[in-house]
Amino acid sequence: MLKLEEYIEKRKTEDGINEFDSSQKMNHIRTCINYIFEYFDQYLPLQGIEKRTVYQNEKLQKYEKALRDYSPDVREWLLNIYDTYEKQANRIIASYLSRDEEFFLMYEEAEFRALSYDCYASLIKKNPFLKNQTELLYKFIREYHIWEANKYAFSIPEVISSDITRWLKSTLEKYNVNIAMAIEQHVSGFYNSEIVSSDGGYKQVSTKYNYKKKTNLFDINTYYSRFSQKPFIRGKKKQLEILMMYIWLNSIIGDEDGYWNEYINRFQDY
Repeated sequence: MLKLEEYIEKRKTEDGINEFDSSQKMNHIRTCINYIFEYFDQYLPLQGIEKRTVYQNEKLQKYEKALRDYSPDVREWLLNIYDTYEKQANRIIASYLSRDEEFFLMYEEAEFRALSYDCYASLIKKNPFLKNQTELLYKFIREYHIWEANKYAFSIPEVISSDITRWLKSTLEKYNVNIAMAIEQHVSGFYNSEIVSSDGGYKQVSTKYNYKKKTNLFDINTYYSRFSQKPFIRGKKKQLEILMMYIWLNSIIGDEDGYWNEYINRFQDY
Protein backbone atom coordinates (compact mmCIF):
# COMPACT_ATOMS: atom_id res chain seq x y z
CA MET A 1 0.00 0.00 0.00
CA LEU A 2 1.37 3.41 -0.98
CA LYS A 3 1.77 6.29 1.43
CA LEU A 4 0.07 9.56 0.53
CA GLU A 5 3.22 11.20 -0.85
CA GLU A 6 4.02 8.06 -2.87
CA TYR A 7 0.52 8.04 -4.32
CA ILE A 8 0.77 11.70 -5.33
CA GLU A 9 4.14 11.07 -6.97
CA LYS A 10 2.68 8.10 -8.86
CA ARG A 11 -0.31 10.10 -10.11
CA LYS A 12 1.91 13.05 -11.11
CA THR A 13 4.01 10.70 -13.24
CA GLU A 14 0.91 9.13 -14.82
CA ASP A 15 -0.50 12.56 -15.71
CA GLY A 16 2.86 13.94 -16.86
CA ILE A 17 2.77 16.95 -14.51
CA ASN A 18 5.79 19.27 -14.42
CA GLU A 19 5.60 21.07 -11.06
CA PHE A 20 8.37 23.48 -12.19
CA ASP A 21 6.11 24.99 -14.85
CA SER A 22 5.06 28.15 -12.99
CA SER A 23 2.51 29.06 -15.65
CA GLN A 24 0.41 26.04 -14.49
CA LYS A 25 0.79 26.77 -10.78
CA MET A 26 -2.94 27.05 -9.96
CA ASN A 27 -3.85 24.03 -12.09
CA HIS A 28 -1.15 21.97 -10.35
CA ILE A 29 -2.49 22.97 -6.90
CA ARG A 30 -6.03 21.92 -7.87
CA THR A 31 -4.76 18.66 -9.36
CA CYS A 32 -2.74 17.76 -6.25
CA ILE A 33 -5.72 18.51 -4.01
CA ASN A 34 -7.76 16.16 -6.20
CA TYR A 35 -5.07 13.50 -5.75
CA ILE A 36 -5.45 13.79 -1.97
CA PHE A 37 -9.22 13.30 -2.12
CA GLU A 38 -8.72 10.47 -4.60
CA TYR A 39 -6.25 8.79 -2.23
CA PHE A 40 -8.63 8.77 0.76
CA ASP A 41 -11.93 8.24 -1.10
CA GLN A 42 -10.89 5.67 -3.69
CA TYR A 43 -7.41 4.24 -3.25
CA LEU A 44 -7.54 3.36 0.47
CA PRO A 45 -11.00 1.67 0.32
CA LEU A 46 -9.84 -0.41 -2.65
CA GLN A 47 -6.76 -1.47 -0.73
CA GLY A 48 -9.05 -2.65 2.06
CA ILE A 49 -10.89 -4.83 -0.47
CA GLU A 50 -7.62 -6.25 -1.76
CA LYS A 51 -6.53 -7.05 1.78
CA ARG A 52 -9.85 -8.74 2.44
CA THR A 53 -9.60 -10.90 -0.66
CA VAL A 54 -6.53 -12.59 0.72
CA TYR A 55 -8.47 -13.93 3.70
CA GLN A 56 -12.18 -13.67 3.05
CA ASN A 57 -13.07 -13.16 -0.58
CA GLU A 58 -13.56 -16.84 -1.36
CA LYS A 59 -16.12 -17.16 1.45
CA LEU A 60 -17.80 -13.91 0.43
CA GLN A 61 -18.11 -15.03 -3.18
CA LYS A 62 -19.53 -18.36 -2.08
CA TYR A 63 -22.09 -16.58 0.08
CA GLU A 64 -22.96 -14.18 -2.74
CA LYS A 65 -23.60 -17.14 -5.03
CA ALA A 66 -26.05 -18.58 -2.50
CA LEU A 67 -27.97 -15.28 -2.61
CA ARG A 68 -28.25 -15.07 -6.39
CA ASP A 69 -32.06 -15.47 -6.42
CA TYR A 70 -32.68 -12.37 -4.31
CA SER A 71 -33.16 -8.83 -5.61
CA PRO A 72 -30.01 -6.65 -5.86
CA ASP A 73 -30.82 -4.49 -2.83
CA VAL A 74 -31.63 -7.45 -0.58
CA ARG A 75 -28.53 -9.28 -1.78
CA GLU A 76 -26.32 -6.24 -1.16
CA TRP A 77 -27.83 -5.80 2.31
CA LEU A 78 -27.12 -9.41 3.29
CA LEU A 79 -23.60 -9.25 1.84
CA ASN A 80 -22.79 -6.08 3.75
CA ILE A 81 -23.94 -7.68 7.00
CA TYR A 82 -21.81 -10.73 6.30
CA ASP A 83 -18.79 -8.65 5.32
CA THR A 84 -19.04 -6.45 8.42
CA TYR A 85 -20.29 -8.83 11.11
CA GLU A 86 -19.58 -12.28 9.63
CA LYS A 87 -23.24 -13.17 10.16
CA GLN A 88 -25.44 -14.88 7.59
CA ALA A 89 -28.58 -12.88 8.30
CA ASN A 90 -30.66 -14.90 5.85
CA ARG A 91 -30.10 -18.04 7.93
CA ILE A 92 -30.90 -16.24 11.18
CA ILE A 93 -34.15 -14.86 9.79
CA ALA A 94 -35.07 -18.16 8.09
CA SER A 95 -34.62 -20.00 11.39
CA TYR A 96 -37.13 -17.65 12.99
CA LEU A 97 -39.59 -18.07 10.12
CA SER A 98 -39.37 -21.87 10.31
CA ARG A 99 -41.02 -21.73 13.73
CA ASP A 100 -44.14 -20.04 12.35
CA GLU A 101 -46.58 -22.69 11.10
CA GLU A 102 -48.53 -20.12 9.11
CA PHE A 103 -45.55 -18.75 7.18
CA PHE A 104 -45.81 -21.03 4.14
CA LEU A 105 -49.56 -20.32 3.91
CA MET A 106 -49.18 -16.53 3.91
CA TYR A 107 -50.00 -14.58 0.77
CA GLU A 108 -51.28 -11.12 1.78
CA GLU A 109 -49.03 -8.11 2.26
CA ALA A 110 -50.50 -7.36 5.69
CA GLU A 111 -49.54 -10.84 6.89
CA PHE A 112 -45.94 -10.44 5.79
CA ARG A 113 -45.75 -6.93 7.20
CA ALA A 114 -46.99 -8.04 10.63
CA LEU A 115 -44.60 -11.00 10.56
CA SER A 116 -41.66 -8.72 9.75
CA TYR A 117 -42.44 -6.57 12.81
CA ASP A 118 -42.61 -9.64 15.05
CA CYS A 119 -39.39 -10.97 13.55
CA TYR A 120 -37.62 -7.66 14.10
CA ALA A 121 -38.74 -7.45 17.72
CA SER A 122 -37.59 -11.01 18.38
CA LEU A 123 -34.17 -10.79 16.71
CA ILE A 124 -32.97 -7.23 17.26
CA LYS A 125 -31.50 -7.79 20.75
CA LYS A 126 -29.05 -10.47 19.63
CA ASN A 127 -28.62 -9.08 16.12
CA PRO A 128 -28.11 -5.29 16.36
CA PHE A 129 -27.17 -5.10 12.67
CA LEU A 130 -30.93 -5.27 11.98
CA LYS A 131 -31.50 -1.90 13.64
CA ASN A 132 -33.52 0.45 11.42
CA GLN A 133 -33.61 -2.20 8.69
CA THR A 134 -37.31 -3.10 8.91
CA GLU A 135 -38.04 -2.43 5.24
CA LEU A 136 -35.23 -4.62 3.97
CA LEU A 137 -36.21 -7.27 6.50
CA TYR A 138 -39.75 -7.17 5.12
CA LYS A 139 -38.47 -7.43 1.54
CA PHE A 140 -36.27 -10.38 2.43
CA ILE A 141 -39.19 -12.21 4.08
CA ARG A 142 -41.37 -11.70 0.99
CA GLU A 143 -38.65 -12.86 -1.38
CA TYR A 144 -37.65 -15.79 0.83
CA HIS A 145 -41.28 -16.97 0.90
CA ILE A 146 -41.56 -16.91 -2.89
CA TRP A 147 -38.13 -18.48 -3.34
CA GLU A 148 -38.84 -21.35 -0.92
CA ALA A 149 -42.31 -22.03 -2.32
CA ASN A 150 -41.06 -22.32 -5.89
CA LYS A 151 -37.73 -23.94 -5.03
CA TYR A 152 -39.64 -26.89 -3.60
CA ALA A 153 -42.34 -27.00 -6.26
CA PHE A 154 -41.25 -30.61 -6.87
CA SER A 155 -42.71 -31.45 -3.43
CA ILE A 156 -46.19 -31.17 -4.91
CA PRO A 157 -47.36 -34.78 -5.37
CA GLU A 158 -48.87 -35.75 -8.70
CA VAL A 159 -49.95 -39.30 -7.85
CA ILE A 160 -52.87 -38.73 -5.45
CA SER A 161 -55.44 -37.42 -7.93
CA SER A 162 -55.60 -34.96 -10.80
CA ASP A 163 -57.96 -32.70 -8.80
CA ILE A 164 -55.61 -32.45 -5.82
CA THR A 165 -52.60 -31.87 -8.07
CA ARG A 166 -54.48 -29.13 -9.93
CA TRP A 167 -55.48 -27.49 -6.62
CA LEU A 168 -51.91 -27.48 -5.34
CA LYS A 169 -50.37 -26.20 -8.58
CA SER A 170 -52.95 -23.47 -9.13
CA THR A 171 -52.46 -22.25 -5.55
CA LEU A 172 -48.70 -22.05 -6.07
CA GLU A 173 -49.15 -20.19 -9.35
CA LYS A 174 -51.78 -17.72 -8.11
CA TYR A 175 -50.69 -17.10 -4.52
CA ASN A 176 -47.05 -18.29 -4.36
CA VAL A 177 -48.20 -20.68 -1.64
CA ASN A 178 -46.84 -24.22 -1.57
CA ILE A 179 -49.47 -26.09 0.45
CA ALA A 180 -47.46 -29.32 0.36
CA MET A 181 -44.57 -27.58 2.16
CA ALA A 182 -46.92 -26.21 4.80
CA ILE A 183 -48.47 -29.63 5.36
CA GLU A 184 -45.07 -31.32 5.63
CA GLN A 185 -44.08 -28.81 8.29
CA HIS A 186 -47.33 -29.55 10.15
CA VAL A 187 -47.23 -33.36 10.10
CA SER A 188 -43.54 -33.42 10.97
CA GLY A 189 -44.59 -32.22 14.38
CA PHE A 190 -46.30 -35.56 14.98
CA TYR A 191 -43.07 -37.48 14.49
CA ASN A 192 -41.15 -38.02 17.67
CA SER A 193 -38.09 -40.12 18.25
CA GLU A 194 -35.93 -41.21 21.13
CA ILE A 195 -32.50 -42.75 21.62
CA VAL A 196 -32.62 -46.34 22.92
CA SER A 197 -29.92 -48.92 23.65
CA SER A 198 -29.46 -51.64 21.05
CA ASP A 199 -26.85 -54.45 20.90
CA GLY A 200 -24.43 -52.64 23.16
CA GLY A 201 -24.93 -49.33 21.31
CA TYR A 202 -27.66 -46.83 20.69
CA LYS A 203 -30.09 -46.08 17.89
CA GLN A 204 -32.83 -43.57 17.16
CA VAL A 205 -36.34 -45.01 16.93
CA SER A 206 -39.72 -43.45 16.25
CA THR A 207 -42.27 -43.18 19.01
CA LYS A 208 -45.43 -44.15 17.15
CA TYR A 209 -48.21 -41.75 16.25
CA ASN A 210 -51.49 -43.52 15.61
CA TYR A 211 -51.98 -42.44 12.01
CA LYS A 212 -54.60 -45.16 11.45
CA LYS A 213 -57.17 -43.65 13.77
CA LYS A 214 -60.46 -42.62 12.20
CA THR A 215 -61.09 -39.15 13.65
CA ASN A 216 -59.19 -35.84 13.78
CA LEU A 217 -56.16 -37.26 11.99
CA PHE A 218 -53.08 -35.04 12.52
CA ASP A 219 -55.35 -32.64 14.44
CA ILE A 220 -57.01 -31.71 11.14
CA ASN A 221 -59.95 -30.08 12.96
CA THR A 222 -57.78 -27.45 14.63
CA TYR A 223 -55.64 -26.93 11.52
CA TYR A 224 -58.61 -26.43 9.23
CA SER A 225 -60.39 -24.14 11.69
CA ARG A 226 -57.28 -21.99 11.98
CA PHE A 227 -56.66 -21.55 8.25
CA SER A 228 -60.07 -22.04 6.62
CA GLN A 229 -60.43 -18.29 5.99
CA LYS A 230 -57.75 -18.55 3.31
CA PRO A 231 -59.36 -18.94 -0.13
CA PHE A 232 -57.19 -21.91 -1.14
CA ILE A 233 -57.96 -23.77 2.14
CA ARG A 234 -61.69 -23.07 2.44
CA GLY A 235 -63.74 -26.14 1.56
CA LYS A 236 -60.64 -28.37 1.25
CA LYS A 237 -60.63 -30.11 4.64
CA LYS A 238 -60.74 -33.65 3.27
CA GLN A 239 -58.11 -32.84 0.62
CA LEU A 240 -55.87 -31.52 3.39
CA GLU A 241 -56.24 -34.72 5.37
CA ILE A 242 -55.43 -36.84 2.32
CA LEU A 243 -52.36 -34.70 1.65
CA MET A 244 -51.29 -35.04 5.28
CA MET A 245 -51.50 -38.83 5.07
CA TYR A 246 -49.63 -38.96 1.77
CA ILE A 247 -46.77 -36.81 3.06
CA TRP A 248 -46.66 -38.68 6.38
CA LEU A 249 -46.28 -42.04 4.66
CA ASN A 250 -44.03 -40.92 1.82
CA SER A 251 -41.83 -38.25 3.40
CA ILE A 252 -41.88 -38.83 7.15
CA ILE A 253 -42.07 -42.50 8.18
CA GLY A 254 -42.33 -44.61 5.02
CA ASP A 255 -45.12 -47.00 4.08
CA GLU A 256 -43.69 -50.43 4.76
CA ASP A 257 -47.08 -52.08 5.31
CA GLY A 258 -48.73 -50.52 2.26
CA TYR A 259 -51.28 -48.57 4.27
CA TRP A 260 -51.58 -45.80 1.66
CA ASN A 261 -53.57 -47.93 -0.79
CA GLU A 262 -55.95 -49.02 1.96
CA TYR A 263 -56.43 -45.41 3.04
CA ILE A 264 -56.87 -43.75 -0.35
CA ASN A 265 -59.40 -46.31 -1.55
CA ARG A 266 -61.90 -44.69 0.82
CA PHE A 267 -61.68 -41.38 -1.02
CA GLN A 268 -62.15 -42.10 -4.70
CA ASP A 269 -64.16 -38.90 -5.16
CA TYR A 270 -61.14 -36.70 -4.38
